Amino acid sequence: MNVINIKDIDLNNSFFHFTCKDNFANIEKEGLKAKIGDASKLKTEEEQRVYMSKGGKGILSIKNSFIYEFKCLRVCDIPMEYRKYFNFEDYSKKDQLEDNEVYEAMEKRFKDEIYLKVDAVEGEDFILEKNIPKEIDKITDIKDLKGKVNHDINPKKLSLIITDNGNTALEVLEYLYNRLLENASKSGKVDVVKMFNSDLDGLFEYIKRKKINNEIY
Repeated sequence: MNVINIKDIDLNNSFFHFTCKDNFANIEKEGLKAKIGDASKLKTEEEQRVYMSKGGKGILSIKNSFIYEFKCLRVCDIPMEYRKYFNFEDYSKKDQLEDNEVYEAMEKRFKDEIYLKVDAVEGEDFILEKNIPKEIDKITDIKDLKGKVNHDINPKKLSLIITDNGNTALEVLEYLYNRLLENASKSGKVDVVKMFNSDLDGLFEYIKRKKINNEIY
């Protein structure tokens, strides 16, 4: 499979798919298989598809929503596939998850994921839904794409994304979020960016605090 540095990607018009590292060997051989994955189950998706995000902002938006979904869960609601990232002994508890518990788990999860660039083609790999509101009816405005039902993506259309610091989803997110903040600082909109990505921002602030505490102690 091709490998591409995130710096060399058109972050406005490219399509992306995240998956666990353990899936990479099979994906290299067979491509992306249409299915209802772990993340899709959280949103009760009912059809087998390859789900993608569009653009760097699409990646950030989806991950921000992903963290938010977990912050709304109780301990007993944590899906089986994600329990290995938490530290509870009793998953029958009905206590609401605390923010730091979610951040700790999401840090582990995102380190366990990779991102793929997908050379998806409209009509071939995905079809825009007809009920998209008129104000966002252009593909340039869509951030969350559903592949065609039961349609697989050929491995020749995939590239593994790397950054200068590594190839985990967390490192991809760090690069994208830092770049977004840098651009926002030029127009004085850092607070706006942080507000719209508050859950993702909370994760990075948590990681930063943890690193400082580890250095002190």
